Amino acid sequence: MSEFKLEKEFAGDVLILRPEGYFNEQAGQTVRAFIKDSPVEKTRKVVLNLAKVAVINSPGITQILELTEDILYEIKGKIVLVGVSQLYLEVFQVIGLTGMTSIFVDEKSAIAQF
Repeated sequence: MSEFKLEKEFAGDVLILRPEGYFNEQAGQTVRAFIKDSPVEKTRKVVLNLAKVAVINSPGITQILELTEDILYEIKGKIVLVGVSQLYLEVFQVIGLTGMTSIFVDEKSAIAQF
């Protein structure tokens, strides 16, 4: 599998996270640790762009769900998803993630939503 990388960028007060490669439990923990170690005011609006994620395994999906819960319930923020393939869209619907967040076609649309 391809090595996991995490690109982080701010567009105004919106944090854009662009993971790349294989999204497993360790990758998810890396993303969640970054959020937890960042100032709350910088993580209230988050775009998670999954366009460059090759595969998300079951523990990785759990980590995305827990990341969403962290942002919504602990930080009292909002997270939106971008670049979700049809396969993962269906998985996210089954686990209830699509009821907790919105999914957008591109980052521009996602950022405009905030």
